[in-house]
Amino acid sequence: TTGIEAIAISPLDADNQVEWINSIGNKIPLITHDSDAPKSNRMVYIGMDNYAAGRACGEILKKALPDGGQVLLCIGRLEQDNSKYRRQGVIDVLLGRDRKIDFYQSQPNSFDPTEGEIKGDKFTIVATVTDQGKPEVALQKCEDALVTYPELKGIAGLFEYNPPACYQALKKANKLKQIALAGFDENDVTLQAIKDGECAGTVVQNPYEYGFQSVRVLKELLDGNKGVIPESKYIDIAPRAITGENVEKYWEELKRLKGQ
Repeated sequence: TTGIEAIAISPLDADNQVEWINSIGNKIPLITHDSDAPKSNRMVYIGMDNYAAGRACGEILKKALPDGGQVLLCIGRLEQDNSKYRRQGVIDVLLGRDRKIDFYQSQPNSFDPTEGEIKGDKFTIVATVTDQGKPEVALQKCEDALVTYPELKGIAGLFEYNPPACYQALKKANKLKQIALAGFDENDVTLQAIKDGECAGTVVQNPYEYGFQSVRVLKELLDGNKGVIPESKYIDIAPRAITGENVEKYWEELKRLKGQ
């Protein structure tokens, strides 16, 4: 009604939003970025392989905890496509599963249960706690988990605000450097913690490129160039692992892109 001719969206609850997404996609070119809705008629998904990114996060924790141990997973919500695959990637690495999941295809049987412990030879996922996108809830739940699981060895925070919340919980409990922390995205608190040796690392996306490629693809579509859509209906923007070895260089590049 306002003259929008094409749209790029990041679904919050892909399975339950298919009908709504299709109602828009039937009228104008519609693509997804960051989080996908593979069951919808979206024209293309632009983003990273969230399963591969989850595996990268798992590798960071695995390296930080060579003897294994109990691990807590912290995430905003599990309805989102990206959430499910990130979580599963971490779990598969820690449990020693050598497999590849096509994250842009619906594979519901590939996911471990969200309730209860998940045990492997060296690692045990004690719980997956959700906070519905609220940093203050993320902090409280991490604080509670530190009490509930006194033998905890590692934490993975899978949304941008999760690692800072977990960091604050660990700091208040005087457990920084005692419990390994790995995360997602490039919050300043997370990057500084990596520099200080208080966070093992983080897996970063490239939101600048998401935006750039989304507008490029939509413009091409409006110009009549449907060849801009690959056969896979997926444009990969690869994730990167940031650790103490490359954090300073990455942070400088990030500041440049943000004009800081």
